[in-house]
Amino acid sequence: MNQQETIIDVPYRLIILAMLFVTCLITANLCAVKLFSVGSISMTSPIIFYPLTFIILDSMTEIWGKHVAQRIIWIGFLANVVFIGLIQIVLHLPAAPFWHGQQAMETVLGSLPRTVFASLVAYLCSQTLDVTLFSKLKQRTQGRMLWLRSIASTASSQLIDSIMFMFIAFIGVMPITSILTAMSSEYILKFSYSIIGAPLIYLVVYYAKRKQGGNKACQNEASKMMN
Repeated sequence: MNQQETIIDVPYRLIILAMLFVTCLITANLCAVKLFSVGSISMTSPIIFYPLTFIILDSMTEIWGKHVAQRIIWIGFLANVVFIGLIQIVLHLPAAPFWHGQQAMETVLGSLPRTVFASLVAYLCSQTLDVTLFSKLKQRTQGRMLWLRSIASTASSQLIDSIMFMFIAFIGVMPITSILTAMSSEYILKFSYSIIGAPLIYLVVYYAKRKQGGNKACQNEASKMMN
């Protein structure tokens, strides 16, 4: 009997972008407990790289479509659930008598459940909003004005992300005025990221379309892999 094999050319650019997306997401949750100050302004440390997840997600939505981008969002969510589960297992392992880092580890990682919960709630809401707005704007503009779609969707979704994360993670821990100050400072920086990141999205989209035969071909190729 002749067996016919179906070979699917996995879009490795999608894999690379998804890897960067999930890496930034998990690292953001790990580092969220640290706040840093620039002058009199305090911010959470993931602010320096977490906005990149929106730029990456917009690029994937533009190239491979909303369906694939939404799958990546859920992959990131599940990766974080596994991450926090493994961290909790490690924290509850009995420490060796000669190892004295248990308290320090619990201080840093012991507060992760609340910050990760806040991050995941904000993440699901904001990233889903980002993909939805980006896709609807793409229909309205008939695929034109990528820069406007990216800035508008990212700026809106990151506002939701900042509000939800800061209040869920730090209410009762920080004064309300400090939360509002940090949230405002972070959003200004996030908004700046959305503008600065527009040229990067053009580069990623151009490269993928040029190498993979156009936008429709990219979406069909990715759908085969994700289904």
